[in-house]
Amino acid sequence: MSLPSILRGAVAAALLSTALQSISPLALAAGETPADWARPVDKSFNLYQMSPTLYRSALPGSADLPELQRLQVKTVVSFIKDDDREWIGQQDIDAVSFPTHADRVDDADVLKVLRILQSAEQNGPVLMHCKHGRDRTGLFAAMYRTVIQGWSKEDALKEMVQGGFGTEDDMTDAVAYVKKADIAKLQQALASGQCSTSAFAGCQLKGWLADTFGEERPLRPAH
Repeated sequence: MSLPSILRGAVAAALLSTALQSISPLALAAGETPADWARPVDKSFNLYQMSPTLYRSALPGSADLPELQRLQVKTVVSFIKDDDREWIGQQDIDAVSFPTHADRVDDADVLKVLRILQSAEQNGPVLMHCKHGRDRTGLFAAMYRTVIQGWSKEDALKEMVQGGFGTEDDMTDAVAYVKKADIAKLQQALASGQCSTSAFAGCQLKGWLADTFGEERPLRPAH
């Protein structure tokens, strides 16, 4: 085979490789999603399954109870002020309230929520939600992915803004927190039982004051 023929073959192979590499992002953009991303269950209230024991959604209503019962949800964790008991009624579902705002979340909040989720999952499937199932829920979902499940920050952020829960514009504050979060420090604090990654956090200072001045120190929640 002549040298020009070899060169033409090499160029053709390189062009084919480049073309194939460019197809993959287009496939995702057309609606395909990675297999480990949260799976849509009922988009009428932004309900997605993150794992066999964790779901995320917007604020459910009483009409959504049959679906949650079908999924055997045992605990609902809310990040808004609304009382979930208003729609849960007398059903055998635990309601945990942790009102917050995406622009005010800190490491102590994330650790509290992750412990709440881990503890609740021991009793069965858990649903976490905010009003629309986007910013606050998206933030804690991304931190669950990274701190507990070991995902990279990049993968968690991709799911967060491209997973169908809402647009990136809806989650500006949540995305900002995830980008700056120190995952290794959060994992260490979660494993050691610390309430925050910072020694100067309010929860840490309360503990120091109690130890120093002999005041009664509140027990750290199991979750």
